[in-house]
Amino acid sequence: MRSSKLEIKSISYSINNNLILDNLNLDILSEEIISIIGPSASGKSSLLRVIAGFDQIDSGRIILNEKIVDDGNLFIKPYQRNVGIIFQDLALFPHLNCAQNILFGISKYDITEKNARLSKLSNLLDIKNILEKFPHEISGGQQQRIAIARALAPKPELLLFDEPFSALDEELKDLLIADVKALLKTEKITSVFVTHNIKEAFQLSDKIAYLSDRRIIQNDTPYNIYHKPSSKEIAHFCGNGCFIRGTVIDSNHVATPLGKLFGDTMPYKVNDDVDVMVRPDDVLHDDNSTESARVIEKKFFGSDFLYKLELKDGQKILCLTPSHHDHSINDMIGIRAQIDHLVLFNI
Repeated sequence: MRSSKLEIKSISYSINNNLILDNLNLDILSEEIISIIGPSASGKSSLLRVIAGFDQIDSGRIILNEKIVDDGNLFIKPYQRNVGIIFQDLALFPHLNCAQNILFGISKYDITEKNARLSKLSNLLDIKNILEKFPHEISGGQQQRIAIARALAPKPELLLFDEPFSALDEELKDLLIADVKALLKTEKITSVFVTHNIKEAFQLSDKIAYLSDRRIIQNDTPYNIYHKPSSKEIAHFCGNGCFIRGTVIDSNHVATPLGKLFGDTMPYKVNDDVDVMVRPDDVLHDDNSTESARVIEKKFFGSDFLYKLELKDGQKILCLTPSHHDHSINDMIGIRAQIDHLVLFNI
């Protein structure tokens, strides 16, 4: 079983008496890639800064490799933590070429070690052909690769990323994310990403930690964050979806306008009214179904349509369906629910 690389225990952190983080807990395993997501100004970047050691916490403990690095009194400086960090602005040295930028953090290595590290990273990140160029001579995506290679060169215990892909276009971003994830797994580097982009978090992460109201609300697999969110806030943040009213029938069924849905209804009791989370992929287009709904909005994505539908009682749901099912506004279409995970909330 993998040990914890980073343990954050009940930390609080404030700026000018303004509480930013409050009783926050987070455990990150060795070699794990975790993304921290949440609403704007929720404290994501502040959490990264206290992990790196740029700021000191007010209380609690931060433990790296089973050693306390900050407990409000004892404080280990950033350069003594062996933690790498990549900011959105990259901060490459403009007067150094790409190879020199990468080697900057390992200047004390002997020439053989430096060449070996440079060779390995340039191969893994596909940057061999730009090593002699300067930052202003390469693209934004290539600059990202150089910044990542520079951060990885000293073999940090932990690598932190603050919105590293936000300036890239989607196609370039998808390619870079795949390469970075493969690289981090090859190098066995424990990594923490701060991002506002849920798609990035889903692509990158072994775990996703949702930060809101100054603490981590849920730390779970991407699958569970999407399909089993612990709050309505997380459900809304992590993907399209709607809530429809339902009534608990028994321990395994809820009555809804979409029919009787099967799943675990705990901790709710019989006759409790609940909100049922319905994702667009939970609703299937089915011309043979006895259930129907009216199309009130549609969005075309090439291979799919995203329909907004009105149920007979006026409640709204979304339905993602292949684009050969092309319906007009106000058309009635057959639908059926296929919900694998029944997610219920208080009304």
